[in-house]
Amino acid sequence: MAERSQPIKRCAVAGNPRFPGGGGDRISGLANDLLGHILSFLPAVEAVRSSALSRRWRRAWTHTPDLKISDELHQDGFLDLARAVLAQYGAPDIPSLNVTISCRRWRRAWTHTPDLKISDELHQDGFLDLARAVLAQYGAPDIPSLNVTISCRSNLGPATAAWLRDAMAGVVGSICVNIDRYSLDQQLVLPRSLQAKAMSLNLSANFHYKPLLIFPEPAGAAAFERLAELSLSNVSLQIDGLGEFLSSFFPQLRKLHLRNVYNVTRKGVLNERPLILHMDMLEDLEVGIYQLMLLQVVAARLRLLTVSCHSFQSMAALTTDTMVTISAPRLEVISWSSRFPKQLNFLTDVRCVRRLAGLLVYWPDISRIEYSLPDLVHFIQTCSGADQLDVSVDIPHGRNPSMLAKEDFIECIPCLPNIRTLSLTIVTILRKLQCPIGPSVFSFLRRCPNLTLLHIDLSTLHQLTRQDRYNHVFPDDDDKTGAAKPCQGRELDPWKPPKDQVQLVSLRKIRISGFFGTDPEMELADLLFGVGATLPALERISISSFAQLSGRVDMIALKMKAWFPLAGGHWEISPLEEIIWTKNVDGLL
Repeated sequence: MAERSQPIKRCAVAGNPRFPGGGGDRISGLANDLLGHILSFLPAVEAVRSSALSRRWRRAWTHTPDLKISDELHQDGFLDLARAVLAQYGAPDIPSLNVTISCRRWRRAWTHTPDLKISDELHQDGFLDLARAVLAQYGAPDIPSLNVTISCRSNLGPATAAWLRDAMAGVVGSICVNIDRYSLDQQLVLPRSLQAKAMSLNLSANFHYKPLLIFPEPAGAAAFERLAELSLSNVSLQIDGLGEFLSSFFPQLRKLHLRNVYNVTRKGVLNERPLILHMDMLEDLEVGIYQLMLLQVVAARLRLLTVSCHSFQSMAALTTDTMVTISAPRLEVISWSSRFPKQLNFLTDVRCVRRLAGLLVYWPDISRIEYSLPDLVHFIQTCSGADQLDVSVDIPHGRNPSMLAKEDFIECIPCLPNIRTLSLTIVTILRKLQCPIGPSVFSFLRRCPNLTLLHIDLSTLHQLTRQDRYNHVFPDDDDKTGAAKPCQGRELDPWKPPKDQVQLVSLRKIRISGFFGTDPEMELADLLFGVGATLPALERISISSFAQLSGRVDMIALKMKAWFPLAGGHWEISPLEEIIWTKNVDGLL
């Protein structure tokens, strides 16, 4: 007689008293790292499915050290699956990621990317062949966005310029072209019409090297009417009536940036023709054209006007009647970092202007006569309704305390009771300076009695040179950088402004950036919130240093606590490596 089959017994669960003995589920009792190691041999989909075994296994897969993601079992919905797996993975960092894509539909998925980036960074040889192949295989007839970066000299020439022209003609979204080297020996000709809504071109031109950007005869009156944003940087143009051309063929422009632009004649000489813009839709305008003599803007919707440092800077401008005329009733922000023209006229009321930025003030120096202080004063008085002021103060290296005591040229600037936010950037090289930096700050504070927010940027003090923003030179650490309190008998600079003359009763926040903790910087801090400063409304002080000096933040914090034990609040270091003093909720300063 055949034996009756015995029922199959279930495996005992480890830790369950109903299933004692050594035949239990010992795997479930393993540590998370071991379970993760076991599951790392499975595809991610199978590892996730182990969560259904029991509570113990629900998130065991999130500890796997090798995450394998494949579309072998999930050709449909693979991307959603991949995103979900990464979103639920336990560790913030993935030790190992193994992705396998075999489905044919993914082989050409790149042809549907909305932002096509083409660069010669990794393909210096054969870049043009690669670029042509990418566009030839791109899936959509129209390119939503094209971003091209070329940095190798050998990759530029007539053939590349022709490819760029054809590629730009097929873009319907945004165009961005960056030439990182002075290597465009030929000219770049734009298409006769564009479908794009935004275009940004940077051809790396300078005073000696001027690659030419050619606007051909437009295909019709509507050839460029779709373009809403146009930014031209470091380019050379050859257009007699640039303003009239832009006004006529770019009627829908809302943003126009002309930054470091050379408008030259056919002989290569800088063109002194005026720039006259009549643009009804324009909201954001930046003008930085070399040897500009006359600027006229009529823009009913203009809100932001920027005149950058290269306008009105030529030697010819010293003897020529330069003129700027602005008609913009909605103007809110004016950023002016250039010399002021001899005539500056606002045809509409500028009381709506709320912010004045980019202003440059030179401490009196005979080599800086081209920056006229009366013109600056007239500009500030004209826009007296502004409540935010951004100023860069340049202190020459040769100034000394006795000079500062004899001539306080800031006395020419009137009281500014409407200024609520003041941002000062001190431009000098501290290791070459012979005078304190406090007087320049003090002079502006006296003229802004109703300040609520104050920002002082000291980052240029430790630059290698005035022009080099990326390399810094910091003094060596010594005993002076410790946390000792200031000595009462310590000799300070002979010219120190009396703090009792500054009554900033409305000041709530002070922010200092680029702080290292040298004696001149500490004396500036003492001027702002040391003993004797009257700041009844102060709520917060934030001090930041340099990213490469993160290890020094603790030392600076100890120094601030020792020098300035401000009552009614406390010092601390934030997660962003900022030294912060905060007023207690029920505390008094």
